[in-house]
Amino acid sequence: MDEHISEFFGEVKEIIRVRGKTYGIPEENFARIASMWADYLGIPVEPFDVAIMMSMLKLARLSEGYHRDSIVDAVSYLTLADRFADDQ
Repeated sequence: MDEHISEFFGEVKEIIRVRGKTYGIPEENFARIASMWADYLGIPVEPFDVAIMMSMLKLARLSEGYHRDSIVDAVSYLTLADRFADDQ
């Protein structure tokens, strides 16, 4: 069990690292997304909100059946939400 947990969270850590290389520093990328969403919605949106809503998107996809990548992505977004919570 402990090995599975370590492997899972290692995968989460790697996803965040790889996506950071692809899309840029998470704080900057999520701030950019938040700004665009705020403009579109006409309400304030913070990087924390983006991370929570992206995790919700991944969880909604699970209603169609188990997809491990959706679970890993959801946890990755929640991990970033935790990081962004300090900035609020």
